[in-house]
Amino acid sequence: MFERFTKEARVVVERAREEALDAGSPSIEAEHLLLALARRGSPALLEVGLDHASCLEALDDELTRSLAVAGVGWDAPVRSRATLNSPRFGASSKLALERALRVAVERGDRRLDARHVLLGVLRAELGTVPRALEGAGIDRAALAASV
Repeated sequence: MFERFTKEARVVVERAREEALDAGSPSIEAEHLLLALARRGSPALLEVGLDHASCLEALDDELTRSLAVAGVGWDAPVRSRATLNSPRFGASSKLALERALRVAVERGDRRLDARHVLLGVLRAELGTVPRALEGAGIDRAALAASV
């Protein structure tokens, strides 16, 4: 799949790996792709006021809400970056990248770029990213239409 990625899209995926490492996550998930796109300064995200810090805040707020529903706090220590092996792709990031590829095919694009990755992330109906964006008051459909 990665052979169709532009250099820009490959950088997003590599930055998502860095985001996962920074978070102490054993896997790269869709939220790490979103954070990587925000760190890159995605124009569509910036248009709706989502920079890296606000994406991180929206994701943290969603985690807090989800844990509260389960009656749990999130005082658990974050694992050190140094103790992690290289994170593998988790289910949500695999699905996001598959959707990104479908978007590229639907549009007749030969190469997959960062816009396709963002659209792949935004097309998720369930999961952390849709809940975080909803909690932040972001209309995913409107955001996707602006990409």
